[in-house]
This record gives sequence, structure tokens and C-alpha cells, in this order.
Amino acid sequence: MYATKSKKMEKNMAQEKLVLGFDVGGTKIGVGLGSSEGRILGKARIENVDTYPEDVLPQMVAEAKKLVAGAGLTMAGIAAFGISAPFPADPANGIMTAPTNNRHWRNVPILQYLRDGLGLPGCFENDANCGALAEWFFGAGRGCKDFIYLTMSTGIGGGIIAANHLVRGGRALSAGELGHICVELNGRQCNCGLKGCYEAYAGGRALAQRMQEELRNKPDSMIMQLVDGNVGAIDMVPLEKAVRAGDPYAVALWDEMSLRNAQAFGMFINMFNPERLVLGTLAWAVGDLYTDPIRKYLPQFCWKEPMEACEIVSSELRRDIGYYAGVAAALNYLKEQDEKKR
Repeated sequence: MYATKSKKMEKNMAQEKLVLGFDVGGTKIGVGLGSSEGRILGKARIENVDTYPEDVLPQMVAEAKKLVAGAGLTMAGIAAFGISAPFPADPANGIMTAPTNNRHWRNVPILQYLRDGLGLPGCFENDANCGALAEWFFGAGRGCKDFIYLTMSTGIGGGIIAANHLVRGGRALSAGELGHICVELNGRQCNCGLKGCYEAYAGGRALAQRMQEELRNKPDSMIMQLVDGNVGAIDMVPLEKAVRAGDPYAVALWDEMSLRNAQAFGMFINMFNPERLVLGTLAWAVGDLYTDPIRKYLPQFCWKEPMEACEIVSSELRRDIGYYAGVAAALNYLKEQDEKKR
């Protein structure tokens, strides 16, 4: 889908910074052309990216140039680009090292390739950090100097904005991996290799694995009935349905998940004193059933003053966050370059 440019848009564009964004996922890459005013002027999608990077990288360049041309612009009018990509990676050098959902992408110098192919400056950021930047520039984090964004879906990731800056950490640039704080000593095995991680108790994939393990030989359970006995189909969707129906197993598991969410949120609130916690997928998809139990348990895990000073809200960008992620990374890159000059 490509946007066309009106005279009014031309006038607006003269006052805006225009950037390109790439959101690299396991099955698709979103490409967006956006502005510093939060407008998405064009977007495209590259499918079936779990193939060799030499087949996909040229498509990224081509789709980006199509978006620019489709908006009636030239590459000279684009200030920068940003890449949102999953860990593990080497963001300092712009290299995708070994993403778990892209099995053929190993040590791919994606940043330099796009710099050369587009003839633009650009940056590479962790996808959860990009989610935080997207909500900060365009969504539920607007106007905040200190806030935390949490991805709440297959796994749990995080992005931290502190004193109007993205927190990246030291040499590894891995700050924000909030799903891997330990909430239980010698607890459940996490898919990251550690034990007792927050994600192991509240991440969608971990909960699905747990239910599959515990219900495999219980065909009469409500969740097994909801998936017609296909244990591999058990995930958060039948769990939510069973909770709403009052199934005792589902209610107990949901309650445990909510308690662990509150435990982790309490740590984040005490540590960072954020103005807001902005929650991704599960929070906006499920609604009050997800957030109300967390609020009930939260006073057990953090001080009253920072808790009352922190709003817990859902993502505003929701499903569109991928198209804003790389765009926001590019805008933050330009912001940081301007601050260095000053």
C-alpha cells in the first residue's frame, strides 16, 4: 500500500523529518515510510523471510525505494533509516548474529548493507527497544521522560526510557531484557537457558509449553476439549476462553501468571520509578481480565508512592507497532546525532 502526496502533504513534509523503518520478524519484514509527526506515508510487507539473507536484503532496498517513489519523493528527501531486529545480535556493529526465528541469518551485516543500498545513514536497535521508542514518539509513552515498555506475547521483552533517553546498557547493549529477571530461585526452566525467569512464568510460549506438558494425558480437561484434543494447539487463546468459563485449572494458572506479573512489575516500579508501564499484545488483546488481577496483587511487591505515581496502560499502537518501530528508531538516531553535535 503506497500513499499519494497532496499539496497539503507537500507543505507538511517541508516541516517534517522523513525516515524509513524496517521491522525484521521471523516470517515477515515490515517496511515503513514515516515522519517525525507520526504519520505513516507508506508501508509494505516482505513475506517468507526465513530464507537466505542474500535473497531478502535486495528486496528490503527495493521496497524502501518503491515507498519513497510512491510518495512522490526522492531518496534525497529521506533523513535516515532504522532497523528493528530481534536478539541475539550485535547492535553496535549492526549485525544480526543468530536470530532464533531466522535460521539462515547468521552474522549478517544488515546495517552496512542497507547503508550502502539506500545511500542513507541508519541505525540498528533491538526490537523491544524499538517498541519502546515507537510508543514514546507516537503512542502511550508520549510526553513521558521515564517509562517502560513491555512486550507481553510469545516472550517478554522490555525497553526503558530514562531521563528522555533510551537505556541500552554497556558493551553488550542488552539492557531491557526484563523478561529474564529471576523471580524464583531454581525455578522453571526458561527457553533462554536460565531457570526461574519471569518469562518462564508469564510468557505466552512458556505457558503454552507448560499447559501442553501438564494436560497431555488429560483429555477431559476443558482446554484439551477447546482444541479438540490437539495438544500442540494449546496456547493463550484456549487458556483465556477456559478462564472466562471458570475452569479451575485455567483460573489457577491465570492467577499464578498474574501474581508473577505483579511481582515483576513491582520490581520495575521500585527500581525505575517510571511514569508509565506500557504493556504490549496480551494486555490490549485480553483487556481487564489481564490487567485487573495484576493491579490487585501489585501492592504486595512495591512501595505505595511509586506505585501510585505509575500508570499501567496498554499499547496505543497495537498491531501497527511494527511499522512504527524502525521509523521510531531512525528518529531517535537523528535525535541522538543532534544531541552529540550540541
